[in-house]
Amino acid sequence: MSLKTERTAKFPFPKLDAEARTGNFEEVQLPYTMEQAMEEASRCVTCGNPVCMDVCPLQTDIRGMCEAVSRGDLATAYRRIRETNPLLGTTARCCPQLDSLCETACVIGTRGEPVASGMIQRFVADWERAVSRQPDPVSRPPSGKKVAVVGGGPAGLAAAELLTRFGHSATIYDELPRLGGTAWYGIPDYHLPKDVLRYEAARIVGMGVNAKTGTKVGRDVRFDDLRADYDAVLIATGAKDVPKPDTPGSDLKGVYDGYQFLEDVFAEGVDSYLEHPSYDLGKRVLVIGGGNSALDCARVAQRLTGGEVTIVYRRTEAEMPVDKILVEEGKEEGLRLRLLLSPKEYSGEGGRVTKAAMSKMKLGEVDASGRRSPVPTGETVDLECDSVIVALGRGPNSFIGKLAGLKSGRRNGIAVDDRSMTSLPGVFAAGDVVTGESLVVAAMAKGRDAGQRIHEYLLGLEARHVSLYDYYFTRRTAGWYYRKMMDGKDEAPLPD
Repeated sequence: MSLKTERTAKFPFPKLDAEARTGNFEEVQLPYTMEQAMEEASRCVTCGNPVCMDVCPLQTDIRGMCEAVSRGDLATAYRRIRETNPLLGTTARCCPQLDSLCETACVIGTRGEPVASGMIQRFVADWERAVSRQPDPVSRPPSGKKVAVVGGGPAGLAAAELLTRFGHSATIYDELPRLGGTAWYGIPDYHLPKDVLRYEAARIVGMGVNAKTGTKVGRDVRFDDLRADYDAVLIATGAKDVPKPDTPGSDLKGVYDGYQFLEDVFAEGVDSYLEHPSYDLGKRVLVIGGGNSALDCARVAQRLTGGEVTIVYRRTEAEMPVDKILVEEGKEEGLRLRLLLSPKEYSGEGGRVTKAAMSKMKLGEVDASGRRSPVPTGETVDLECDSVIVALGRGPNSFIGKLAGLKSGRRNGIAVDDRSMTSLPGVFAAGDVVTGESLVVAAMAKGRDAGQRIHEYLLGLEARHVSLYDYYFTRRTAGWYYRKMMDGKDEAPLPD
C-alpha cells in the first residue's frame, strides 16, 4: 500500500492506491497524521468573516477547529465542532467540501489550495472516537415533554439530539435494524465506514435519546397512538419514493432499483451481504443515472463483480450532479462512463435482460435545473449487458404523509410552514421527507431547525428564526472571538 500525499486541487488527501482498493470495501480516504493535521490547520488565516462557516448548513466552527488543531489542542477543537454537529466524523467523510461547501468558500483557495477542513475534522473526530472520549454537550434538566421522532436518519438523529439537550424526552422510531437511515445503507463503507456512524449514533442515544429500531410506524405502531402519547411528533423518514420505471423491458430479470440495491447490500452490513449475496449482476453492469447514488451503485457493483461496470448518463460529465472527486476515484478503479445516452428499451432472452437500446442525445437549451437539457438525436446504440441498475433520483417518502392525511407539497413531500409544522397541529416534518433527496449535512440542518421549532412549540415560545450559527457566533468581534480561542472558555448555553 502506498499513499498519495501531494496537494492537488482534485485530491487534497492521502488515499489507497486504486489497485489496493479494488474488490474490497476498505475506506479509500486515509487519515492525516497529527503532524499533517496541525500543518494543514495552520494554513487557516482565521478570517474575521469566515465564509466557510457561512456556507456550512450546520455552521460548523471551522475557524475555531483549525485554530485549536494548529496548536495541538484536539479537545478544544472537538468541542467547537461538536457544538453544532453530532455526526462530525460522518459528515467529515460524506460532505462534498471541495465541490460545493466549506472548502469551495475558503479564502485561501482563491490563491492556491483551500484548507482541507474535511480532513482536519475527520482527524479530530477519529481522535475522539479512538483515543480520548470527550464529554457530551451540556443538556438542560428534564422538561417533562415527550417527542416522537419518526425516522432515525441524519435529520431525525440531529433533531433528537437537540431536543434532548433542551431537556425534552425524544424517542426515535425507525423501521431498519440500525440507526443512520441513508447514511447507513446509502453511503458505501469505502466512503463512510459504518463503525464511525455506529459510534456517533450510539453517542446520541447515550445522551438519553430512546431508539426503537425495527419498528415501522403504520405497521408496528399506529401514527394516531404517537399523537396521543407524545406532546409533539416529528416525521423525518427521508427520501424513499422512486419514479415508476417507464422504459420498456424494465420488468425483466436483472433490471434493479439502485436504491433498493444499496439498501440490500448495506442494511445488515456489507460483510453479511458478502456471506449471503442476493443479486446476480453478472460481469457487464450498466448503471443508469448521473448522481451520487448512481456513482455509489456503480462502484459497489464493481467491487462485487470485478467486471465491466459502466455509468450511462444522458448529459455530459460536466453536468453530472455528483462530487467530482468521487467520479475520479471511480475512474481510477476502472469505472467507465457512456455519456449523452438515455435508455430507450431493455431486451433479453429467457426473461432476463441482455441488451439495452440507448437513444443518443445532444445538449439543448438550459432547463429548470440550470443545466443544458438532453435532446434526442433520433439515433440509437445497443449496449450488451448482464444487468442494469437504475438510480434516477428519489422523491420524499410519502408513506407517513399519506397514512396521516397530511397536506403534500413539492414532489409529493410533506408540506410544512415556516416553523416546520405540517397541516396537523403538533406534527412537524423535516429533511428529505419534505425536500426530496439532499446532502446528509443539509438534512441534519433541517432536522436541527425543526428541533428548535418543536422546542419553541412545547414551551410556548415566540419563534426566533435564528440559526444556531447566528446564536453562537454573531457576537464574534475579532477581540471577543480571539479571547475565546486563547482562554479555551468557548462553551455557550443553549438558546431558549
